[in-house]
Amino acid sequence: MTIPLDQAPFDHALAISDITEPGLEALLSRLGFFPGNAEVVREDEEVMMHPVRVRGGKGEVVLGGGMASRVIVHLDDGRRMPLTDMHAGQRGHIEGTICSAKLTDVLTTLGLREDGEIVYLRQLPPMDYTVLVGKDKKVRIQEGIAAKIWGRVGDRHLQFVSSGKGQPFYVEKILGGLHSQASCKEKGIVPGHTIYLQAVAPAQIFKMAAKASVVISTNDGLHLHLRPGQAKHILVTYYQPDKDLSSFKTKVNRPIKA
Repeated sequence: MTIPLDQAPFDHALAISDITEPGLEALLSRLGFFPGNAEVVREDEEVMMHPVRVRGGKGEVVLGGGMASRVIVHLDDGRRMPLTDMHAGQRGHIEGTICSAKLTDVLTTLGLREDGEIVYLRQLPPMDYTVLVGKDKKVRIQEGIAAKIWGRVGDRHLQFVSSGKGQPFYVEKILGGLHSQASCKEKGIVPGHTIYLQAVAPAQIFKMAAKASVVISTNDGLHLHLRPGQAKHILVTYYQPDKDLSSFKTKVNRPIKA
């Protein structure tokens, strides 16, 4: 089926079939996006937010930006604010969350409990993880998703973001809600399987709008940020969910820096 990009589902292979606004078509063509030969994946905007590293009851952990924005901290100086508004070195206690009980369960797994002390360490730059799933299937995931993969290396329990390159990581569960689980399942990352970190690299991000809310990615790691008004002029064909995302190809090139 063919639908506008701003109505397309997350985490599925999409083929660009038409661009209905001439100016946008000309701009995207300079980046290598041409109807009929470019295939992309629409990303969850929350996953693309900057992750943060904090220290809690189990040591240092990473929270995706979307998750961190829903954690409210009571600082030692009496102020209250979302975790994402804190600065390096600030500390306080977790007052609560503005989301479901599922988020509380995730925080508990990571050693971050209500009324427990938390120290904000730093915001992390956007990174892409190349993961070996099975014998020869490689997929790319953002750091926010990697932070939601919980498992163990040997007898040590940890997040996938903290695993070493080439180490066998046994997936025990996917932290977060149904969307996070579906996103990982789409890429073959499910509890009971062993995956391997192959590489970590800075994400290639090209922003076409300061306040973008539609993000697409190519299989070579380019993330393109669009306004909803731009996305509605990009028509895409939605493939079946069982399509192997690791095999789709695109002719998108990296933008040339001025």
